[in-house]
Amino acid sequence: MPQGREALYDLLDGKTMWPPVVVPFGLDPFGWHGERKSYERVCAFALKRCTLLPKVYPFPDPLCSGQGEAAVVSHTRTGDNGIKVRRFELTDVAQPLAMEEIQTPGDSSWILKKPWIQSEEDLGIFLEMPPLSHAEPDLQALRRKEGEVGDHGLPYAEIVDPFRIVCGLFPTETFYIKILTDPEPIERLLAVTQERVLASLEALCRKADCPFILRFIGAEMAAPPFLSREDFLRFEAGFYKEASLLARRHGIPRAVHCHGPVREIMGDIWEMGYDFLEPFEPPPRGNVSIAEALATANGRGIVFGGIDDVLLQTGKSEDVRATVEKCLEEARQTGGPFILSQSATPFFDPLRAGTEANLLAFLEMGTGG
Repeated sequence: MPQGREALYDLLDGKTMWPPVVVPFGLDPFGWHGERKSYERVCAFALKRCTLLPKVYPFPDPLCSGQGEAAVVSHTRTGDNGIKVRRFELTDVAQPLAMEEIQTPGDSSWILKKPWIQSEEDLGIFLEMPPLSHAEPDLQALRRKEGEVGDHGLPYAEIVDPFRIVCGLFPTETFYIKILTDPEPIERLLAVTQERVLASLEALCRKADCPFILRFIGAEMAAPPFLSREDFLRFEAGFYKEASLLARRHGIPRAVHCHGPVREIMGDIWEMGYDFLEPFEPPPRGNVSIAEALATANGRGIVFGGIDDVLLQTGKSEDVRATVEKCLEEARQTGGPFILSQSATPFFDPLRAGTEANLLAFLEMGTGG
């Protein structure tokens, strides 16, 4: 059976196939992973037998903003311990505002160290400053990744949704307390951020001139257990519906990423017109089996996931094999469009020998059906 780009288009056309499409989620043999010796065997297997969705970031600015009266500038420094600190600053505002992230050696991800808003005074500056202009997409990065991946798959263009952008302005506890006790400023920030992100998306979809999949992240911050389904729809539904319609007009497939228990909202996401929902973690981190997910989707979209990355990182080989077999059995019986994948990108180097063995076992079992 086909893997790669052809298989993705078959799924989008509503076709099912067996063995299933298998995606080693986030693996990029053409980028970070392909440059590291410890991922050599995993990349070689993936290139030969899997479908690839390497991530690309069309809007690297953390506020999805462009150059205007107020704008974001950044610089990175590396300490003697090898830890990188990336600082973003807002220019031309009432007083300096900044956000910082850190990256430790051997880790490709960035972790928030200092959010933008530390006080009510900072919040006031954000509310009163001139509207930020929308971001212009990094079309070169998108087209380069599309050329690299070729028939192996499609670039997975990651877009941070407005709710997550606004949540990330604050310390997490402050944000969730405020959204319950004083939501008006949050709603104002969300309104201008939604407008900016949608304008950025329109530019991306109109100018891209290459195939890719839009992947939205951030829904988990507004979904249960953080907020109720009603609040999820209140804060997120308008944006997700409009973004889906915008991308559909340009013929671009759409994916929603949401960790955790998605049972209460997965029907809503299919109704909003999304093609993929991922990563469908099994319990205890998730609350939906692959069989239930496929039954709920009922052909409206592609169920994507099934394997908890924590299991691959720390689990025993027999547990990995049992979990993969369970996913395969449920998908085989249901017969809906399905992508078998793990729930998160492997991002540590060197890759542990046990994790490598678990990844290879998962990929081999999945592609064998």
